[in-house]
Amino acid sequence: MKSLETTQPGMFQHLMKGGFVVRRTEAHFNCVPTDQALEQTINREAKSAGGVIGFTLRKGALLRWLLTRHITGEYAEMYKAMCLTKHQAREHEELGQARMTRDLNDVRTAEEYILNHCQDPFNLDEVPEKLVNIVTGQMASAAVEASLSSLPSKGNAAYEEFINGRLVEGEVKSFWDAVPRKITLTFADMKKHLTDNNGKRIVMDTEVLFRRLLAVSKHRDVDFKMVLSYELAAVPPSLFHDDGALRKTNKADLATKLESVCEELIAPPPVTTDAKTAYIIDGMGLVQALNEDHFKTFNDLAEIVLKRLIRILRNPLMDTDNVSLVFDRYNTSSIKSAERQRRGATATETLPTHQIIGTRTVPNFRQFLKGSGNKSDLLRFVSEYVMTNAGDRLPNGKSVVVAGGCHDGQEVKRVSSGGVENLQLYSTQEEADTRMVLHAISLSSTFQRIIVRTDDTDVLVILLYYMNRGMLGPEVFMHAGHSGRYITRERYIPIHTIAVALEDKFCQCLPSAHALTGCDSTSSIFGIGKKTVYTSIRKQIESGDTIVGVGDIRSPEWMEAAKSLVLGLYGSKAKKCKTLNDLRYLLATTTDKSATQLPPTEDAFNQHALRARYQAMIWCCSHIPKPELDDPVGCGWFRDSSGLHQTLFTQESAPAEVRDITHLYCRDGECTDSSNCTCLLAGLWCIDICECSSSCQNAMPSPAGLEDQDAT
Repeated sequence: MKSLETTQPGMFQHLMKGGFVVRRTEAHFNCVPTDQALEQTINREAKSAGGVIGFTLRKGALLRWLLTRHITGEYAEMYKAMCLTKHQAREHEELGQARMTRDLNDVRTAEEYILNHCQDPFNLDEVPEKLVNIVTGQMASAAVEASLSSLPSKGNAAYEEFINGRLVEGEVKSFWDAVPRKITLTFADMKKHLTDNNGKRIVMDTEVLFRRLLAVSKHRDVDFKMVLSYELAAVPPSLFHDDGALRKTNKADLATKLESVCEELIAPPPVTTDAKTAYIIDGMGLVQALNEDHFKTFNDLAEIVLKRLIRILRNPLMDTDNVSLVFDRYNTSSIKSAERQRRGATATETLPTHQIIGTRTVPNFRQFLKGSGNKSDLLRFVSEYVMTNAGDRLPNGKSVVVAGGCHDGQEVKRVSSGGVENLQLYSTQEEADTRMVLHAISLSSTFQRIIVRTDDTDVLVILLYYMNRGMLGPEVFMHAGHSGRYITRERYIPIHTIAVALEDKFCQCLPSAHALTGCDSTSSIFGIGKKTVYTSIRKQIESGDTIVGVGDIRSPEWMEAAKSLVLGLYGSKAKKCKTLNDLRYLLATTTDKSATQLPPTEDAFNQHALRARYQAMIWCCSHIPKPELDDPVGCGWFRDSSGLHQTLFTQESAPAEVRDITHLYCRDGECTDSSNCTCLLAGLWCIDICECSSSCQNAMPSPAGLEDQDAT
C-alpha cells in the first residue's frame, strides 16, 4: 500500500477520490465499505434462499458452483430489478421529519435538565474560577483539576508514542501490543476515607460501601431498620460529596420563584419630587465583577470603583443622595470556610500573597482573589482610596458611606464634599449580606426608597423577612443581574410587592427553610432543588402543617418543625413516616433508590439542622449591629488547629455488627484463629460472601442446628 502511488497510479487516484466506499442508492449518507457491500450483494445471494444453503454436499458440485456464483448472483440481481418495483431514491432516515422532531425534543429535554438541575455551562459571563462538575456542583481538587486539564496534552503524547514506537521506529513494539492504561484522576477519586478499628485508612465509593453493608446486614442477625439508622458511609451522602465537600444547589432558582409573583422591572418606577433614594452596594460583588482588561495597577482598579459610585450619584434616573459601599470581613475562623475552600481558596491562603501598592501591577486577578488575606487587603485599599479621593469629586449634598473596609472592620465612615466623618453604625457582623440589610433598616428612617445592588439570593431572603416585619421603608428594590455584551439582564426586584403577595407565615419561615435546603454555610439535600422547596413550603403552610414553627428561631419546637418541613420535601410517601429514619427504611425497602437519594439519618440531620438554625439566627439578627451569637462549636461545627469543620454525625458510621468487618468478609481458611478471621474476632458467624473454605469452623449453623442449640 505504501508503494501504491508508483506501482498502481490509477488505483491510487481512484482511492484518493473516495473509491474505497460503495454507494448502492442515490440517497445521502449511505456509503459503506467495500467488504460490507460485498456481503450485502454477492454473498447475500449466495447464502440466502436459492444459494448454497441446502444446495449440495458433493465437493465437485460445490466447487463448480463457487466458480460461477458471481455470475449467478448478477443474474439474480437483474431478475430482481426487472420484476420488483423500483424504489425511488429517498432522503436519509435521519433527515425525515419524524426523526428530526424526535431529535429536537431530545435536545430540548437535555437543555431543560441542564438549565434546571445543573450549573449552566452556557453562561460565559459567570465562568467558575475552578473546574466544576456541572451536575453535582462539586469543585475539583487541585490534583484532579491538573489531571483533567492535562488530558489533551497527555492524549497527544500517547498518540506520538504509539506512532513512533509501532509504525515509525521499526520493531520497538508490536502494533498489536496492548496500550498501557494512563492513570487519570477524576471527580470519582475525590473520596473521604473511613478508618477501621486498627486505624487503617479505607477509601471506598459511597454507593458500593452502602450496598455491601446492606448485604452484610441481611446475612447477619441484626435489625435491618436499625442498620439504616446509620449512614453506612464515611459522610452523609445526601448532604456531602464523597470527599466531604458540601452538596450545593442552584440558589437562583428560589429567586426565580419569588420573582414570579410580580412583574419584572428593568428599571425602578420614577420617583416623586420629594422622595429620597439610598443605594447600597455589595462591595466584594462589585470588585469581583470588574473586567481585568480594564485596569493595570491597583490604583486603576480603585479608580474604576470610585467612578462607578460617582456615576450612580449623578444618574438623574436614580436620583440617589447616598451610596453605601459594604464589604465582607474575612475572619480566620468562619462558618463559611468550607464554602470559600470550595470556591478555590485553601487553608494556607488566609495570609496575603502580595503587598498592595497603588502603582504596582495587579497580578493574576482571579487567582489573587482566591485568598481571603488578599481580599481583605484589597478591600482596605479600595476603601482608603475612595475616602481619600471621593470628597472633591462628589456633587453637593451627595455622600458615600464605606463599611467593612476600614482597618477596624467595625467602623463605618461617610465621605462627602465636606470631608470624612465616622457614623455610629459600628457592627461586628462578618457578612456583607446582613450588614447591607442593617444599613437598609437604618436608612429607611430617612429615605423613602432603598435600592440594594447584589445578586445574592440570601440577601433577597433576608430583605423579604424584614419587609414582612415592617422594619424597612415603603419601597425596597433589589438591583440584580448584569449587562452583557449583547443583552442586558439587569432587573429591579420589588421586595415590597413580593412581601405583600406572599403569606406572612411564608416570609417568616423563609430564612430557616432556605438555610435547611442549602446556602453558603450549609449543604443542600441531594435531589431537592429550590423550586421544589418553594412549592412544597407553600403547600405545607396552606394545609396548616407544623412547619410554621421554623419561623420562630428560638422556639424549642423548631427542630421538630424543621424535620416536618424536610419530610414534606420527599413527597407523598413521607406522609406515612414520623421520622427521617422511618422514611429511609421505607424508601430502601420499597424502591431501588441509591444511598444519595435516601434522606439523611436523624443523627446526621440533627447536625445539619443545627448549622441551618445557626445561619438563620445570623440572618434574623441583621437589625442588630453587634449581635450576641453563640460559638458555632456545638451548633453543627467543631474546631481544630485548621479552623471550623462540619460535624457530620455523632454516632458511628455503621453499627458494630457490620462495621467491625471493614472489608466486609473474611478470607481465612478454617476460621479458627480470631487474628486471621475478622468475623470470629467480631463474634459473628461467617456468611455466604466470605471467602473462607468449606471447612470453616465459624459457619452459621442451619436452622435445625440453631434450634438444637436453643434447646440445650
